[in-house]
Amino acid sequence: MLRSVPALVLPALQARLVLLVNHVLSREPAAMQRLKPHAGRRVRVEAQGAPPWLPALPAALVLVTPAGLFELDDAGAPVPDLQLCLALPDAGQALAALAGDLAPRVRIEGDAVLAADIHWLVDNLRWDLEADLAEAVGPVVAYQVVRAGRALAAALRSLVPGAPGSGADRR
Repeated sequence: MLRSVPALVLPALQARLVLLVNHVLSREPAAMQRLKPHAGRRVRVEAQGAPPWLPALPAALVLVTPAGLFELDDAGAPVPDLQLCLALPDAGQALAALAGDLAPRVRIEGDAVLAADIHWLVDNLRWDLEADLAEAVGPVVAYQVVRAGRALAAALRSLVPGAPGSGADRR
């Protein structure tokens, strides 16, 4: 029974992550324009460096749509056009990412033109958490939630030795 839970949860999680990426892309027309010429191309995305207590994260194959977004590709092309390897952050890096201080570490291999455009997306896309929350709960509440989250991240960062901004990285 418990072994089937990851088989049910992980595909749903992948679908939600693709929706999140598409949400971020849809806020940036230049990003979608960069992806449109790559419609029909497949990208294999895999996470590396997961903690041993987590179940192994399966690679996801996504297809670039004509709209310049992504969708999960169930066909499973034998050789994708591009391979993205995302390095999962350690505790200190995750705290820095919560505060918006760290870009993801990504290794990109494959088609050079598609790789250049994906690299541009990694370097330039930012998720505006406060704006998204403001749409759901209003600007005042969103501001307070983000402010509290940043304060919590700063407090936690001070407890993690070697985390960026923790004080332990200063000499």
